[in-house]
Amino acid sequence: MLQRNPDSFAMPTFNMSDYFEGRTRAWGMFETITGKVKKSFVADIEGRWDGDEFLLEEDFTFSDGEKEARVWRLKFNDDGSFQASCADTPTPGKGVMTAMRGDLAYSMALRVGGKKMMLSFTDLFYQIDEHTVLNRAKVKKFGIPVGQVLISFRKV
Repeated sequence: MLQRNPDSFAMPTFNMSDYFEGRTRAWGMFETITGKVKKSFVADIEGRWDGDEFLLEEDFTFSDGEKEARVWRLKFNDDGSFQASCADTPTPGKGVMTAMRGDLAYSMALRVGGKKMMLSFTDLFYQIDEHTVLNRAKVKKFGIPVGQVLISFRKV
């Protein structure tokens, strides 16, 4: 069995607002629970402060030509926790940042196959270096796993 030494490499401390401030580009895909890639995308992201809220403006282009835009509003607390909301979230998601990653759990209404459906996401963000963040979001419908979203973010 492969044994990992946590001290064998150093990852930077992840701070979501520091990393996402300015322009970022993302490449990602949705993979079903059976491993089938259903859709891929590229997103241009602009992050900025608006008072005590951090805004993330996302513009997606999907592999089928569909386009989508979303604006996230994040509020950070002194204890490392934060809330994140957008027009598609019925209630704010709850997150926490630790030394090496960011965790975020939320529900979102998304259009899938021409219908809006409520999906639950559990995101993990890992900053690999000063330019790169990887994200894996496990996706559930009615509490049942349906797939995952894999995303690579890169500062531009």
